[in-house]
Amino acid sequence: MVIIDGIVNGIALGCIYALVAFGFVLVYKATKIINFAQGEIMMICAYVCYAGIKTFHLNFVASFVLAVVFGLVLGSLLERLFIRPLIGYPVLPIVIATIGISMVLQAVVGLIWTFEPQRLDPFSVSPYRVLGIAISPVHLWTIMITVVLIAVFFLFFRYTLVGINLRAIAEDLLGSMASGIAVRRMFNFTWALAAALGAVAGILLAPLVLLHPHMGSIGLRALPAAVLGSFGSIPGAIVGGLILGLSETIAGLYLPKEIKDVFPWLILFLVLLIRPEGIFYTYEQKKV
Repeated sequence: MVIIDGIVNGIALGCIYALVAFGFVLVYKATKIINFAQGEIMMICAYVCYAGIKTFHLNFVASFVLAVVFGLVLGSLLERLFIRPLIGYPVLPIVIATIGISMVLQAVVGLIWTFEPQRLDPFSVSPYRVLGIAISPVHLWTIMITVVLIAVFFLFFRYTLVGINLRAIAEDLLGSMASGIAVRRMFNFTWALAAALGAVAGILLAPLVLLHPHMGSIGLRALPAAVLGSFGSIPGAIVGGLILGLSETIAGLYLPKEIKDVFPWLILFLVLLIRPEGIFYTYEQKKV
């Protein structure tokens, strides 16, 4: 029974890793930028949901929507104000800019809500029973929301004009510009979309850990998921997140806490020794 609980907990944690890694991959596929502020964007959106409940006395659903909309606006503003002026420069200044954004967001949250941990747990404490297995509501909702989001994004990228444009930009940036796609607008939309995903991940993570300004470090723990699946592969980010969540949770049952905390990186090193390109890497042939 303990191992079944560990598997369910691992899948729920893996779903959160997958959502954060999904945000990394979205930005990278479109702009070839690794956004090291993704974890802090997730964190500040979770605080916005907390403020909606505690300060503005909204219900959880309204606060959830408020946080996601805030994420969309924040991601769009960050790209427009801090990232777009650096396009065309070497990658290092852009990486430093995203790290600087993450530090500023931590400081802003600390100034507004202090650095004391806060609790955000809107879900019931009574477990549900699914196929005879007791599952806590937060784990069940995390898995269900992640599955729905994956299905929505699959349909979005496959059947909508914006999704097709984003896929075209990821495949051939210059060709997309030549065909008339508004590349800068798509870049901005990608940052907004990734921030909204971070908002969902942060709200789902909050009941599992106390809200605090340093909870954005989950972003660095989710980064191996994106690399594991092959950086730039959306299915890879999802599968990588599930692998890391399951392995980390099961390792926590049998290994010391110090090993559990670094287990995602150990898994990453082992996989990259066997397949350095990542699990979902595909080789492309180009005629020149």
